[in-house]
Amino acid sequence: MTTKKDVLLATLANQPTDQILAGFWHHYLADTKQQVFGYRNLDSIQKVVTLQQQFFDQYQPDYTKIMSDNFFLLPSLLDLPLQQVTDLNHIEPVAPTDRWFQRQIEALKKIVAHYGNVIGSFYNIFSPWYQLRLRFEIIDGDDQKIYRFLKAESELFGRTLDRLADDLSELVTRLIDQTGILGIYLCVQQPQDPTVDLALWQQYVVPSEMKLLRAAQTANDGNILHICGFAGAHNYLADYRGYPFKAVNFATYVAHVTLAEGKQLFGGRTVLGGFDNTEQGVFYRGTRAEIVAETQRLLSKNGRQGILLGADCSVPFDQDDRHGQWVSQAANS
Repeated sequence: MTTKKDVLLATLANQPTDQILAGFWHHYLADTKQQVFGYRNLDSIQKVVTLQQQFFDQYQPDYTKIMSDNFFLLPSLLDLPLQQVTDLNHIEPVAPTDRWFQRQIEALKKIVAHYGNVIGSFYNIFSPWYQLRLRFEIIDGDDQKIYRFLKAESELFGRTLDRLADDLSELVTRLIDQTGILGIYLCVQQPQDPTVDLALWQQYVVPSEMKLLRAAQTANDGNILHICGFAGAHNYLADYRGYPFKAVNFATYVAHVTLAEGKQLFGGRTVLGGFDNTEQGVFYRGTRAEIVAETQRLLSKNGRQGILLGADCSVPFDQDDRHGQWVSQAANS
């Protein structure tokens, strides 16, 4: 019998299928500090494992991204002061035996095993740039530090991201090899400061993201690039055409690029998305009839081959998760 996981693999390979898959997700921990430090608390880890298992049981997604709640950031970024750019020299590699690795592997094994090989899943990973930016925002409360550091000591900044990519490559290789996920869902985003020349991003940020994606693709050719447009962040999608990935998720409503246009832009690779992820979007606020109509409109406009329905990014915490079932049913009725 053909499973949704089989259909997912065919869709990722850009093959025609008899079924269109839909998947939507949201975080489970509202406290951002808990997102970062929760890996030190076994109860918090188990809470998220249970919630993600319950989500599958209740709403039967066609495929899913498993959230990295409790494990947002590398532990090497957490307990040292990063007040000036030269402090980046103090970031040490994460030991392969660190509990951050092992507890993450164990948590994912429980979640994926619960799916019973019925659906395929991906795991949320923040890129080295994204990791450092979240460290500065969540722990230091300074959303401009990432740009100051990049401009002040670009070479040191680039070397730091490369070191972080090594640790993340170790993580994703072990996760893909040991837990049953198909691959990672790598979150990337270009600098959102107009004073930062994108040439700096290209020279000092891109290599670490490419390194991480190559490691993931080597472990299994089934990884998704998420070009994050959360809260209206703008990215130049064409700048990512050379990245190695199997499928791409971008913010159609922020970039004003349709799934069909994105598919052409990225050389025919599979695209994921179509729905606005905000509280203003039809997926969040719409009636069943409105969501059905939007699903049919998206497929009529963008075609059905190499298309995974989803949202621009994570949906709100209080999202009615039945809406994902409505999309799936409408796509296949």
